[in-house]
Amino acid sequence: MTKLRSPNTPQYFIQRALIYTREMFPILIYLPYVVSLYFCVNVVVQIINTPIFKASKNGVSEAIFQAGSQVVIDSTAIIGVVSAFFFMLLMRTFDDLKDFELDAKLFPHRATARKDVLKKDIQLISISSFIILLTVNLIWGQAIILVFALTITYAVLTFKWFFAEKFHREHIFITMLDHQPLPYVINFYLLHTALATGNEYESFEWFHLYLLLIVSIPITAWEISRKIRSADMETEYETFSLVIGRKTATIIPLILFMTVAVLHVHIGKTLHFSPVFFYLVLAVSLIVLFFYLRFLIKPKKEYNVLTNTALFATSFYFINLLINTMVHYQVV
Repeated sequence: MTKLRSPNTPQYFIQRALIYTREMFPILIYLPYVVSLYFCVNVVVQIINTPIFKASKNGVSEAIFQAGSQVVIDSTAIIGVVSAFFFMLLMRTFDDLKDFELDAKLFPHRATARKDVLKKDIQLISISSFIILLTVNLIWGQAIILVFALTITYAVLTFKWFFAEKFHREHIFITMLDHQPLPYVINFYLLHTALATGNEYESFEWFHLYLLLIVSIPITAWEISRKIRSADMETEYETFSLVIGRKTATIIPLILFMTVAVLHVHIGKTLHFSPVFFYLVLAVSLIVLFFYLRFLIKPKKEYNVLTNTALFATSFYFINLLINTMVHYQVV
């Protein structure tokens, strides 16, 4: 029987929790990113729904850029950012718990394999995140409670492998198809917290769908990219390059990022950004195109920087949208 602890296992839960978050969910990185990403989405949604912006449909004027002055931060917006953070933490724990034993073999350097973090620690963090999500939404999120219920139910179903774990473990492509919608479902919920911010709960329209795709598609592209390997890097760990072929696996995220670029151009035009925004979108797209095509043509280990490329593109696209929104609409 395998021992749960080792002589080096920290005695107290808080010590082990800090080790876990430092390795698997660095709070000082994730928290600022989640806060800025959420409020970027929230602010963009609010700007589009302001009377000033709506009136601009009959003719753009300088007054449109004062729409940022009508942006508010209320309890619904706070619920959104709190939920965004704890949904991310919940998903992290779900991933670690689902493959706890397998990951211990494949990644012996991790804290769980070293027994610096115990399985019950991750379970406690997961349960705590779940309780916090339920509490803040039941108490302060009545307006969006139905969307939240849909989201949390879907999240739990993915954790339970839709009650067909053996089938999903043997069919990675099917797993991708029914698990990958989770970020879209969570972001759909977060968009609704933005729509409910302010005095009126605005309806979900086409623009919001484009925004949903902008913040969700890169997650799919990154998830696929991190499971693409050159032939000499393949192990018993099931990757997309192993299952659907290296070329197909590389082309899919490339197409997804090009789609995101087109959506950014559409959003930029809708928000009347300056040419600088579009030049930056083009620059990032060309960088993505270069690294993915290079690996596609020469699938060597040293050229497999797709995960980092995906992270760079995702971050830069978002920062470009955030800064242009804050500057052009004078959001304080």
